[in-house]
Amino acid sequence: MSDTDGERIAALRNELAGLGDSVAVVGDGAGGWSAHVHCGDAGAAVEAGLAAGRLSRIRIEGLAARSAELPRADRGILAVASGAGAARLFEDAGAMVLDGEVTADRLLTAIRELPHREVLVLPNGALPAHELVAVSVAARGGVGGTRSAARDVLMLPSGSMVQGLAALAVHDPGRIAVDDAFAMSEAAAGTRWGALRIAAERALTIVGTCARGDGLGLVGNDVVVIDPDARAAARTLLDRMLGLGGELVTLLLGAAAPAGLGDELAQHITATFPGVEVVAYDGGQPVDLVQIGVE
Repeated sequence: MSDTDGERIAALRNELAGLGDSVAVVGDGAGGWSAHVHCGDAGAAVEAGLAAGRLSRIRIEGLAARSAELPRADRGILAVASGAGAARLFEDAGAMVLDGEVTADRLLTAIRELPHREVLVLPNGALPAHELVAVSVAARGGVGGTRSAARDVLMLPSGSMVQGLAALAVHDPGRIAVDDAFAMSEAAAGTRWGALRIAAERALTIVGTCARGDGLGLVGNDVVVIDPDARAAARTLLDRMLGLGGELVTLLLGAAAPAGLGDELAQHITATFPGVEVVAYDGGQPVDLVQIGVE
């Protein structure tokens, strides 16, 4: 869907919710939108879409027919991961892993090499949205214009590895792909994420100027904490993230994390936010001293 706006998208969600369930209306970051609903009146769903914008690639399926055409087990998950420990976490959860430097071409090749017709991709912040959209389009088109190597690709909105792990935790191969992707996308979106890094050089941020070697606390991609003491920066970052609430904190420790950092942060959470569960893993990622996920 294209030629629409936020108000019409919100109205479409409400309209589809009144028609059925498993509603998903997802943007691609480039002005395009995909909508999905399970309902008994396909015509009404199409009419709602027409009222919201310009439609293309309309697909109406009976679930029983779809299940017979494509076994639900014929689905793979491809996760982008950085660090040996993080890669093992994704592999242990059933995903194939693409590590190292990731480009659009490498991602497309990895998708095509999977033996599954349906592929859910956890990009984990490796590429910008417009490149992910281009990869999806190319993968669906097959190779050389043929459908033999085409893949039904769903890119999930995971901006970090901790969001990807949260999404993978709710993966259910027994669901059809769109429902599985919807549940996983909700889990990723429901996980606030941050990171602790060391400033490589003096720079201006939205919270002031940092010096080389300062500890930087980020929420998403925005610097919110600067402190010469990286450990103090991490504690302050946790306080700000958990100040908005949370029940579970995931700590993914990087290759350059100071000794004992995971234990120190876990103790800080337990002492400052009683009742919040903490799990820590050795991720081994090269840039972030620690990635933090709050659910």
